[in-house]
Amino acid sequence: MPGLDWEKLLKLQFKDGSFLFSPSSTAFAFMQTKDENCLAFLNKTVQRFNGGVPSVYPVDLFEHIWSVDRLQRLGISRYFQPEIKECLDYVYRYWTEDGICWARNSRVHDIDDTAMGFRILRLHGYEVSADVLRHFEKGGEFFCFEGQSNQAITGIFNLFRASQVMFPGDKILEDAKRFSSNFLREKQASGQLFDKWIITKDLPGE
Repeated sequence: MPGLDWEKLLKLQFKDGSFLFSPSSTAFAFMQTKDENCLAFLNKTVQRFNGGVPSVYPVDLFEHIWSVDRLQRLGISRYFQPEIKECLDYVYRYWTEDGICWARNSRVHDIDDTAMGFRILRLHGYEVSADVLRHFEKGGEFFCFEGQSNQAITGIFNLFRASQVMFPGDKILEDAKRFSSNFLREKQASGQLFDKWIITKDLPGE
């Protein structure tokens, strides 16, 4: 890819040495720049996975949030209260007023992890402001990532779930509920519920 300004691109490098927690992107950056921080991230990741690498690493906030959600949805969360508290304390430690993404210490945030994290933290008594969702709203519509041209079904579904823990005066959650419910109904009516992230077979039933 000729013409890339690596002096500028390296300023987007994350604290762990990666580019958006992507081993492949980081490997390409290392091939072009020989940056030692890139190499350190790659070595650490290869050692962590015994010679192989996943497509994204780490995904620590995603793992903690979704583990709690699945335990609750299975109806067995009461057997894992200490573990759940540990997970939520971890997520809250890295919570920011701009939101979160799938990994800690990211400058990129997404509505999927933010909405899910917000809902679960609020349900468990953690002090989190609904204003965090304002960073994913523009012109009355909500998006998963800034600059994204279309919305992901699962991200908007989790936004709808987050709107169910509304406090009086949470106008952003009123807006979120209105937008997400209309969006999901339209997608359901047109049979467009496909999403690459969906593993459940009964999203309409939810």
